[in-house]
Amino acid sequence: MIEEMLRKEREEIKLQKLPPNFYSESMEYIKKLKNDINQKEGFEKKLLQRELKSFKAMFSELINLRINKVIDLRDQNFTPDEEKVFKEISELIKKYKKTLSEETVPRTLKVKLEKDLPVIIGPDLKTYGPFRKDEEVELPVEMGILLIKNRIGIKGE
Repeated sequence: MIEEMLRKEREEIKLQKLPPNFYSESMEYIKKLKNDINQKEGFEKKLLQRELKSFKAMFSELINLRINKVIDLRDQNFTPDEEKVFKEISELIKKYKKTLSEETVPRTLKVKLEKDLPVIIGPDLKTYGPFRKDEEVELPVEMGILLIKNRIGIKGE
């Protein structure tokens, strides 16, 4: 569904119609995928992680395309009053975009390690570590849960 919306938005100059609850439903879908990822293991987990990464990339691109289309209106011959209204709308859009991006940013979890741990690669494809026993570290939630589940660490303070 989002693929089709993104394709249309890329092809057309005008803003394309989106379902009324598009943003809230997209955020719910992202939360559901994250929850499903925490519940799965192995190949199924990797598929869900890819799906989440792909969806977030398309969602972000769609938002950026739409915001850029709105901002491009600025080149119109606005009166001073219209320019003032446009600036206020632009600020609201920036705040809304920031809110959406903050909701999609992975949260972190503090974990106190009970064992030494070599360098590991997280779900965000960044490297973490190496870590020493009794070290308290802040990691992406998925990693923290995995370490706690496998008794490599305990929840930090």
